[in-house]
Amino acid sequence: MRGADGPAARRAGKAKAGAMIAETAGHQGLSIIAPPADRRLTQRLIEVWLRTARGRFPSWADMRRIDLGDDWNWVFVVDLKQSAAFPHFVYLGSRLAQLSSVYLSTATDFSLSLLDEAASSINLAVASEAPRQASNELMLADGRKVLFRSMTAPLAEDGEKISHVMGCAFGRVEGEAGPPLRVV
Repeated sequence: MRGADGPAARRAGKAKAGAMIAETAGHQGLSIIAPPADRRLTQRLIEVWLRTARGRFPSWADMRRIDLGDDWNWVFVVDLKQSAAFPHFVYLGSRLAQLSSVYLSTATDFSLSLLDEAASSINLAVASEAPRQASNELMLADGRKVLFRSMTAPLAEDGEKISHVMGCAFGRVEGEAGPPLRVV
């Protein structure tokens, strides 16, 4: 006999927890996002950013309250105050962290990773004070092409002065069907 510790009890507990999260988010005016399969990660994150902004820059604390589900695996957040020559990541999704060791083949620099490419538009998001999207065809060091999309958006702890940038990145190896880029 499984009792209260069985799979049915765990599923019921998860459902109850999900309902509590949704109710709490509703009281705080937040949306719970269930990512539709037919929409791009970059667009989903921009929509969340826009809904959270409400006439000001959202904060990193605001964004952490949003349930992005598996999309969090592909998200990064950079603290601009702590960043000098290189971005200081305060959050790096687990799948995106794996891309930090996947290197690109460029004419001038063989040390750029897919994560570097994703973070390259941080300054554009800050300068434009708005989300920025990029779609590129990149060459990996092994010669394969990656169809790569990324997005960066400004965040502000006080709602006014940009202090962080949130971004996401996603891609597929060209010509390969199946799941998105996981570990190349």
